[in-house]
Amino acid sequence: MSLKREILAKVHTVPPLPEVVFKLQKYCNDPNVNYAELAKVIEVDPGLTTSLLRLANSAYFGCEGTIGSVQYAITRLGLKRVYQMVLSVCVAPMARQTIRGYDLTPAMLWQHAIATAMASEYLAQELASAEPADAFTAGMLHDMGKIVLGNFVDVDMARIRQLMQERGIPFDEAERETFGTDHASVAAALLQRWQIPARIVTAVRFHHHPSGCTDPEPLLDIVHIADVLCRDVGWGMGADALQYRFDPAAAERLALPPDIAEQTMAEVSVGLEEMMALFQSLGAQDQQPRGNPQTAGQPVG
Repeated sequence: MSLKREILAKVHTVPPLPEVVFKLQKYCNDPNVNYAELAKVIEVDPGLTTSLLRLANSAYFGCEGTIGSVQYAITRLGLKRVYQMVLSVCVAPMARQTIRGYDLTPAMLWQHAIATAMASEYLAQELASAEPADAFTAGMLHDMGKIVLGNFVDVDMARIRQLMQERGIPFDEAERETFGTDHASVAAALLQRWQIPARIVTAVRFHHHPSGCTDPEPLLDIVHIADVLCRDVGWGMGADALQYRFDPAAAERLALPPDIAEQTMAEVSVGLEEMMALFQSLGAQDQQPRGNPQTAGQPVG
């Protein structure tokens, strides 16, 4: 088995998302969905219900203490917003762990994920060029491939660094040279397994080099810009840190206003600490089936 095939096989060792996530996604665009019946699907899991209501009553997601039931959360915030919150609760435990190879201590990957999600959503709202809910989701999930690839990077980091130094290439290109794939492509494979919509999968797959996509949509360019901004600030930086290239064509396609970067980072700074503290208090690890993707992804031989 080639190293690339071995890596992609490890994608299937990552725990699946709970069924409620797929049901919420399925009904997001259904104008005839019964909110009362859908609320019951969520309420089967008391822990998830508690976490959802705490998020719904946070300053960032909701209405600060005015939402008392799942059905009211769906009615008040919208199904797509509730889907975001449920997906966040279910994904958080996998991101909040040590990621070997990338030197990410617990919470660092999650900090970068949440910061990029918030930045992506703000950019989508300000530029009115992509669906903000999609931007948040894509930003949150863009680096999830690291939970699979981390141990492989740990073994071959010396070669990756050598390639970057000798050939002047960014970290993701050195990954492709070493493994035949990179963490963005691995993330895309994982999201496909999780049945995440194709437009979000594409944004994740090409988030380091959006111009490499045949037909880059604004969503892709937004996630690229948000990722760059959050890495420049230093949110969730690991061993790969600033070892990526900025694609200026993405900024050109979006026609970014000159002060948008400063505005975006100011907006994220206001809510990021609260969001991190909130997720820390949720005990979200109880929402995800047991299993450590880092252990599962350990290279053999």
